[in-house]
Amino acid sequence: MKPWRLTPQAEHSLTEIFIWTIEIFGERQALTYQDVIIDRINMIANNQPPHPRPCAVLMPGPSVADDLTYFREGGHYIILRETDKMVEVLDFLHQNSNLPAHIKRLI
Repeated sequence: MKPWRLTPQAEHSLTEIFIWTIEIFGERQALTYQDVIIDRINMIANNQPPHPRPCAVLMPGPSVADDLTYFREGGHYIILRETDKMVEVLDFLHQNSNLPAHIKRLI
């Protein structure tokens, strides 16, 4: 299994997701959802299917997002960069987000 890390932006987004989920659904559901997201990152780092999709397919024209991938988990997208040695989680975006705009911000 490759090591993985959250960027400061990803840490912030995960905290915001956690707080919102507590406010709407309660602490138990927030902990469960956070565990599901972390389990998915562990599966990606362990190269277990299903695998993330390239972010470049979301970007019009030639893209500099070729090294970014995304995976949907629950109501959020996990945006990440994967190398031979590490998985770097860049952000967590809500399913209703404008993904191309946010991905452009991350590159």
